Amino acid sequence: MLAVTGVTKVTVTVSGIGDENISLEEFGLSEYESRVYITLLKFGQLKVKDISIRSGVPRTKVYGVVKALKGKGLVEMLGKEPVLCAPVVPEDVFAKRLNQEKMRFKRMIFAFKKMQELRRDLPLFTGCEERKYRVYNPKMFEKRLTELLSNTTRSLFACLNWWGLNVIAANIELLNSLSKEANVKIVIGTYNDEKTLEAFDSKVDIRVAGKSIEANVMVFDENTTVLLEESGRITEIEDRGVCKLTKEVIVGFYRRSLNWKKAFQIIQLGGEDLINLYSGEEKVYEAFVQAVAETVLDEETLYQIGERFVDNLATSLQVDLFSKAFEIQQPVISALMSESLGGNSSTRYDPLTRLYTLEAPMTSKGLPATIWLFALSGAARRNELTFKVLQNTSIPTEGKHVIQAKIEKKPLS
Repeated sequence: MLAVTGVTKVTVTVSGIGDENISLEEFGLSEYESRVYITLLKFGQLKVKDISIRSGVPRTKVYGVVKALKGKGLVEMLGKEPVLCAPVVPEDVFAKRLNQEKMRFKRMIFAFKKMQELRRDLPLFTGCEERKYRVYNPKMFEKRLTELLSNTTRSLFACLNWWGLNVIAANIELLNSLSKEANVKIVIGTYNDEKTLEAFDSKVDIRVAGKSIEANVMVFDENTTVLLEESGRITEIEDRGVCKLTKEVIVGFYRRSLNWKKAFQIIQLGGEDLINLYSGEEKVYEAFVQAVAETVLDEETLYQIGERFVDNLATSLQVDLFSKAFEIQQPVISALMSESLGGNSSTRYDPLTRLYTLEAPMTSKGLPATIWLFALSGAARRNELTFKVLQNTSIPTEGKHVIQAKIEKKPLS
């Protein structure tokens, strides 16, 4: 889910409710989403314009907020003219998240007790090389972080959760300046604040890993590693071996991540569980997909592979998206398709003409090399729709490949 920063508490004040301070940030809701959801819990079914009046969310924003809440399973839209919005009771939505957090906390306690046992049983060795490290409290580390960023000249690699991101964002001007000269890569989890991320310069390469990030670690110029604990303990280690190992772990997350803007778009469209499956740009993966795409030249084979692929995602890997209507699946799959094909690709779907257009970098033959084109045809087939390819053309003068297909209900036999 998309969540707001945990540094400050969201205060939701809704007209007619009173001055209640309700923090929904840990459940992944923005301030506007919190206002709308709390309003619906208080007043029940409301028209969109009435939600705006009672919640204080601007009328230009409220419909988009309601759609986002619907995608998160928190709101149902009833009727047509006028549309009524009704809240889904909290017990039906948040119980799973609470149980997950309880299990995570239990695992943390178990791991901590095991570490204590290992420490007690640790034998005293002779002839060992002693390594030094520094420990800071949060106030002391503020100054030290500024020094580290100021002295960094080549690279900064970081893996951060929402708390760690806000720690480093306190020096955002310095970080933005550093990104113009050095290689700055930051991997974050899915629970982060979009407003904080938008403040970073575009040269700061921020990507979202397909799961929550529970650790906060930074490597400066490959010679200083910093570990941040939410308890307030900050450890600095100057050891190149530690830095090399830590950097390799961060780079591993980076290779299996998405650009943060694209990731947040997919999350808002309801495709968070698909981000967990995203495998990045591995060469073997690309070569296999390219081979399949160049081999499939007829619609029936495209259907068969696509339908089996979607079936596996829906059953074996339990991706919930494919149990929803095609109108919900299509924009999520299209966003993943565009990301996998690179920045020069685009997708368009006209619901009136039912025409779907994909423009991608030119291929030698066959179809563009993306598994998500197969997923789209399979999703259409599972929803009793056809995916009839009308155009499959390479345009060398423009360096692009164009696929145009008609998506419509299957004719009655």
